[in-house]
Amino acid sequence: MAESTSHPGLATAALREAAQRIAAQLPARAAQADRERLIPDETIAALREAGLLRLLQPARWGGHAAHLQQMIDIANILAEQCLSTAWVFGVLSVQSFMLALFDERAQRDVWGEDDSALLSSSFMPAGKVTRADGGFRLSGQWPYSSGSAHAQWALIGGIVPPASAEGKPEMRVFLVPRSDYQIVDTWHTFGLRGTGSNDLKLAEAFVPEYRSWSPGQGLLPGSKQSIHEEALFRMPWLFIFGSSVAGLGIGGARGAIAAFMETARAKLAGPPGPSKLDPAALQAAAKARSEVDELDASLRRSVARLMDCAASGAAMAPAEAWQHRVVLNSVVRRCTALVDGLMPHIGAKSVFSAHRFTRYWLDLCAARAHPGNDPATAAAELGKLLLESSAPG
Repeated sequence: MAESTSHPGLATAALREAAQRIAAQLPARAAQADRERLIPDETIAALREAGLLRLLQPARWGGHAAHLQQMIDIANILAEQCLSTAWVFGVLSVQSFMLALFDERAQRDVWGEDDSALLSSSFMPAGKVTRADGGFRLSGQWPYSSGSAHAQWALIGGIVPPASAEGKPEMRVFLVPRSDYQIVDTWHTFGLRGTGSNDLKLAEAFVPEYRSWSPGQGLLPGSKQSIHEEALFRMPWLFIFGSSVAGLGIGGARGAIAAFMETARAKLAGPPGPSKLDPAALQAAAKARSEVDELDASLRRSVARLMDCAASGAAMAPAEAWQHRVVLNSVVRRCTALVDGLMPHIGAKSVFSAHRFTRYWLDLCAARAHPGNDPATAAAELGKLLLESSAPG
């Protein structure tokens, strides 16, 4: 297939409406996703048909090259009904952005024949990389490849040994076709079960040099890092990558609050008698609702500021960039804490994993474990910069 020459141009409102239609179907599929530890094929097909998995794909290859906030908004629409679906949507979407940073030949290998092809990833450098004539060979087992069952390619992280005695090891990301790896069933978890985040096993898989990419710092917006001209591709790649597993905490928390209120209303509708709602429960719900809205507003400000700098080329100080990372990396942990505060007020039914509120709680607890949802490193860097900037002359 020849590369696309025009932007498909679906309006933001149309994409949101499509996401809402798909989200409405997710509660009926939740038990299946949880049982099979996999998002149903019907859901992935619906996301593809609606063009939602093209949000971060370059226009040149039939994508939307959309504003990052649009992807986060869609993820949160889905997360209000199913966090696993939102997680897979985000991870499959962000790999299109990552591929756009590769050599043009690598992009053509994936999208030249099928511009709807999907990629999963495992960036943790768990396996072995050796140099070979014209490229590299990869062997080993890479964990946590969310949505891998639905993907035709994978992006694999690895440490390349130095080319000489004076050289240093180098982190690279490798593009590997589905025919070169085996999916190993390892994903047996208490939360995010539907993400199917299984391992990828490779045995001496050859990757040509042009199908590898050496990531930069990924901190500041504005620098040209891709052949594509859209502002999206001048965004810091680490922020974009982190957004796929972080922003959805807002939708997940809103879904949990809605489930909590459903349980509260059911208590009030019970037999006549004294109110069964502890005022502390109502206060916890109000606190959760207001603070989730504050988190949403804070993340929106960060995304808007970064996208504005990417589009205009305006400089951003490292301290500000780290501050935006702290905001992003804190979302899921703060949302999980708010939902955890509601847990004691649910009552005995919360011990059942099938309870709707409990599923949100378990999924958020699982999401919290992802390194991209740990603000510690970003906070330490920000604190160091702030300390240095405030030092006496």
